[in-house]
Amino acid sequence: MNKIIYFIRESKLARFLIPLGIILIIFGVVFMNSSIKNKDYIKTEATVTNVEVFEEAHRDSDGHDVEATYSVDLKYTVNGKEYNSDLDGVSKYNTGDKMTIYYNPEDPSQITQTKSVIIPMAMIAAGIVAIVGGVLSGMNAVKRYNRMKQQEKEWANGK
Repeated sequence: MNKIIYFIRESKLARFLIPLGIILIIFGVVFMNSSIKNKDYIKTEATVTNVEVFEEAHRDSDGHDVEATYSVDLKYTVNGKEYNSDLDGVSKYNTGDKMTIYYNPEDPSQITQTKSVIIPMAMIAAGIVAIVGGVLSGMNAVKRYNRMKQQEKEWANGK
């Protein structure tokens, strides 16, 4: 059997895990960069002043239900000055609800809903695990190929 064809057939898991790991690491680094940029943001409480549907609830192409997300207008006060801002893609809130946000102390009009680095770190860790799993799977495919070639030689020699 052709070595390339055998390796392609036997390395399906490796060919899936390695690119997946690379993608997870890239997204994790991007999100980590954003989280680090927001690390000095200060926690405050905002009041929801308006709620609009950002994305309707729907069923995706795989048949999974996707919940609606919302755009909320917020009002909050920093050092006695009132600010209005909005966040898109959040869970359902009602007008008058309180929401914890984080604002940039240098420009309080810049806000975020979270500044956690846990999710980016988990993405990077999952990416590393996927790459290691892919490399190990690829190495096992090479070992299986070498064992098969050795067995073919033994059969050819009548052993």
